[in-house]
Amino acid sequence: MTDAYTVLRDHHNVLRGLGGRFKAAPVGSAEREEILDELLREFTIHMKIEDDIYYPALAAASRLIAIAHAEHRQIYDQLAVALRTPVDSPRHVDEWNSFLTVLEAHADEEERDLVPPPAPVDLSDSELEDLGIRMATEMQRQRDSKFEQFHVRARAKLLKAL
Repeated sequence: MTDAYTVLRDHHNVLRGLGGRFKAAPVGSAEREEILDELLREFTIHMKIEDDIYYPALAAASRLIAIAHAEHRQIYDQLAVALRTPVDSPRHVDEWNSFLTVLEAHADEEERDLVPPPAPVDLSDSELEDLGIRMATEMQRQRDSKFEQFHVRARAKLLKAL
């Protein structure tokens, strides 16, 4: 079964795994940069499927969705700080660890508060299955898209420049 909750939890675990690999890679290494590229791509994919597919399906939980959107902005803000911190800065590792901490905290809170969502949201098994398929399909489309890969790199450069 590919229900929406499973898709979200599995993708949160992908992000957590990439965060762990990123932390373990030597600072300034090509390996760390490759992991960062993958982490940023998966992070962008995750935000898009939540914002465009999952959250709209939970519109009745509007207060929690507003909090989740605010957390997304906080994650992007911390990402921008981390991207702007030079590799040779004594704060470099701390800024990246802060980004990963905020990202993981968001995933944990989302799983606690929105998987499943509170009443009055009541999705049937078939609705969850359909939602999960749409989310998984969109994730794969973005992974396969050269345009989306370019978009992620361009966004990272823009965040770094601001």
